[in-house]
Amino acid sequence: MKITNISCEQFAGIGDRSVSFTDGINVIYGKNESGKSTLVNLLSRTLFQKAKLDRRSDKEFFERYFPSAKKGDSIVGDSVDGKVTIETEKGKYTLSKVWGVDAHCILSANGTKIRDQGKIDEALKEVMRYGEGVYSELLFSSQRNTDASLQTILDASRKTDAKQELTDAVSCAFAESDGISLEAIEEAIQGKIDEIAGKHWDPERESPVRKSGRWVNGLGEILKAYYALEDARNALKKISDLEHDADRAAGIYEREDGAARAAEEAYHRFHTVVGRLTLQSERKKTIARIDGELEKIRTVLSQWPGLREKLETAKKLQQERSDRRILDTWTSIQKIRNEVTDEDREASKLSLPELAEVAAVKKALREIATLENKLCGMNLNAAIEMPGGNSLEITSLRTGKKVDVSNGLAAITEAVKIEIPGVMVMQLSPADVDVERISTQIGENRKTLETVFEKYQVKTLEALEEYSRKVEAAKAKIENADNRISRILGDRSLEELRQCYQQVGALERTAEQIENGILSLCGSADIAAFITRAETVLEGYARDYGSVNDLKAKAFELSEERNNAQASVSDMEDLPAEYRSIADPEAYLKTLWNVWKNKQSLREDALKAKTESATELGAYKEANPEACPETVEKAERTFGEVKSLLNHWRHIQKVFLAQKDGIHDNPMEDLAERFASYLDIISGGKVSSEFPEGDKLNMLVYSDDHLLDYGKLSEGTKETVSLAFRLAVLDHLFPEGGGVIVFDDPFTDMDEDRTARSCALLKECAKRHQVIFLTCSEDYLDVLEGNSIRFLTGGERNV
Repeated sequence: MKITNISCEQFAGIGDRSVSFTDGINVIYGKNESGKSTLVNLLSRTLFQKAKLDRRSDKEFFERYFPSAKKGDSIVGDSVDGKVTIETEKGKYTLSKVWGVDAHCILSANGTKIRDQGKIDEALKEVMRYGEGVYSELLFSSQRNTDASLQTILDASRKTDAKQELTDAVSCAFAESDGISLEAIEEAIQGKIDEIAGKHWDPERESPVRKSGRWVNGLGEILKAYYALEDARNALKKISDLEHDADRAAGIYEREDGAARAAEEAYHRFHTVVGRLTLQSERKKTIARIDGELEKIRTVLSQWPGLREKLETAKKLQQERSDRRILDTWTSIQKIRNEVTDEDREASKLSLPELAEVAAVKKALREIATLENKLCGMNLNAAIEMPGGNSLEITSLRTGKKVDVSNGLAAITEAVKIEIPGVMVMQLSPADVDVERISTQIGENRKTLETVFEKYQVKTLEALEEYSRKVEAAKAKIENADNRISRILGDRSLEELRQCYQQVGALERTAEQIENGILSLCGSADIAAFITRAETVLEGYARDYGSVNDLKAKAFELSEERNNAQASVSDMEDLPAEYRSIADPEAYLKTLWNVWKNKQSLREDALKAKTESATELGAYKEANPEACPETVEKAERTFGEVKSLLNHWRHIQKVFLAQKDGIHDNPMEDLAERFASYLDIISGGKVSSEFPEGDKLNMLVYSDDHLLDYGKLSEGTKETVSLAFRLAVLDHLFPEGGGVIVFDDPFTDMDEDRTARSCALLKECAKRHQVIFLTCSEDYLDVLEGNSIRFLTGGERNV
């Protein structure tokens, strides 16, 4: 069994929703409140909620699933609906339900529709195999029901339909056996089955084992009944097909005969008026031509004066825009020019020190400092006495300044020249220093400094650099202003702009106001293109029509011509209305002739086919007098009885074998083993379980050997236990696969390791069963793979 589609027009908070599913795993992704859990409830309620509701007993259904009033809207819906399509080996079943006004339920099954609720319940019981409790609380449980379902299983005192149904399903095959030989019973049962089934009956397909043609030997009672039913159905179908062919051939002949007669009548009727219609057609063509010309003239007359006025307005706006741009451009340039001060202009006229000059100054200063350092390698204190009235002068060879000797003491730290005027000149310097050469070099470097400093009227390197920055900034400022002005001027010169400015004069409107006027007149079109287009149209009007008055005169002439033609057409108003719109009567007459001849040919073919079909039907009925519905009904009844008998004995065999093999077994053993295995895998061995009573569905859950009751379970452990138990139930109820299970965000509180192991289990489960997994985490689309469905606003999308 698998669910292939769930849909509704309105159910709770979802509307116009249709979701299709495939085999294996189906992952439905949607954000919170997108309707995922509602979809699970839609599935469960469509399958198990009766269509006719009671306001008291079904109060919760009304409150949860019927539409409520929307803000600002007084209209409230009075019904909800659902549709579920299920496929099994026996065919497709579509269950549709409407609750509320016009409540009804329809089951479409293999080409038939069932409306009786009792028959629908019987059919669904056969398809679903188990009741509402198992599906609603265990297999189709939504987020809302999961917690309550788990508490029911863990609480031995709580009784539910799901618990009872699952216990019944587990225990139904276990019974006592006493005093009878099991082998003899088994042999007798098998013998009865062989007698009915024969050697070539396939019980799974409920049809013969496939082969080319029919089996001849080892048929058994059921295969004989099957072939007898097949023969009866084939014979009856053959008669039905032949009767259908005969009726169809007769109907075709009647239709073709009527068509041929109608075609002949149409030809002769039209033939009587074709001449008058030809004359009328020519006059109508004249009227149509004149109407076209008049319509064109009316259009031109309505546009000509207005277009001329718009052209004048557009030209004025174009000139005003040009004048405004000249004024605004001149104003912008004057503003830029005023940004440059007289001081900037004077500074820009100065010459900018060359890089080589600045480098020479820096080099000279460095060399002077180095040379002076060489003259400073002394540390002498001189006590001076000058008897005889002579004077003494000590001069620094580095700076050329006098050393103070007024107090009779002199501190000598660098090379000096000592002079007693008229008596002695002596030079003191550090050892191994050529004072004369150093002095010469210092002098040369000082000369270099003086040359550059004198050129730019500065005294220091800092002043020279400040001077350079000032001149360079002024030049850049003026150059920037000139560049901005050049960009504004474009191809025009400043003098040309000045002349235009002087010619414009004052304007009242701003550029924005002018542009708004252009936009109002021309729309999105360029005004130059608008003017060109208007001039072209007006020139065309003048060329084609001369003047407005000339055009009016031409319109009058055409109107007179049309009135005369219309008067001639009106004289033929007695023609049938169906012919008045025919443009080419001769061609239409020829068409009617061809249709008539074609219909005659088709009638002859139909008569031949009718005769042949009736002959074939009569011959087959004469040769097969037993081909009738009564024969088929009898064969169907016989086959159904034999098939029921075979299924009955197979059921007896199944129950017997289960009793024989499990008389001493624990009825809950299979379910307990599956549950324990899944619990161990998901929890990584941390959580285990027991079923202390073999015939009751009450479990004990342990965490590291500590018994946990429902209140002590963490949310993650609740999810672990619930998932393991539901997978175990699914496998137990559908041991051969083919079950369906729905999970509504089952891993919300699990840790990453348990989630990963759970995902792996679900992918394995999907190989044997159909899994529908709803989640608000987009990650599971890639993790679980399979058929991915995204819930979007207003619908869903498969990816």
